[in-house]
Amino acid sequence: MNDQLDLLDQIAGETRGTDAQDRARKQTVLVALRDHMSNSLQFVAALGPDWQLNYSHYGITDSTHCEWNQHGLRVSTGRDTAYMPWDELAELVENHPARPGVVDYYRSVPHEKSIAFAQHSFSLTRPHELSTEPAPHQSWIDDDHNRPGWNDRLEAWTTTITILNNALKEVNA
Repeated sequence: MNDQLDLLDQIAGETRGTDAQDRARKQTVLVALRDHMSNSLQFVAALGPDWQLNYSHYGITDSTHCEWNQHGLRVSTGRDTAYMPWDELAELVENHPARPGVVDYYRSVPHEKSIAFAQHSFSLTRPHELSTEPAPHQSWIDDDHNRPGWNDRLEAWTTTITILNNALKEVNA
């Protein structure tokens, strides 16, 4: 029976084998980080051996529900639920050659008095024009462009999305 499951892992789209289930789990989490989470930049930038998440949170965007705590990230879509511990996410993104630029940007953002507020600081949230949700109003995009540090924010987010795309390619390899 194990040989048959291994064979099924080789069929595109098959999810009954262990390797395919693991790939599907990782894909669900990485796609949520890339497409649905407005604060995934902080996770890509801050992950590492000394990182400790100081708060838990949950959020819903269109049909994706994301929640995280000090242990990891759980994502539920209409049909899939997946969990990834932070150390596993770190393994997928921490050695990306473009990550130091995202880390530098993350560290450059001033932290407000409240750590929870700082983590949701405007400078760290996804720019509206990079949203995969229904199209934002043009005034929101214009407001983004008029804020200080716009070019650095856009570059950091574009790089974050590239890092997550590369992690997805690695998972699918």
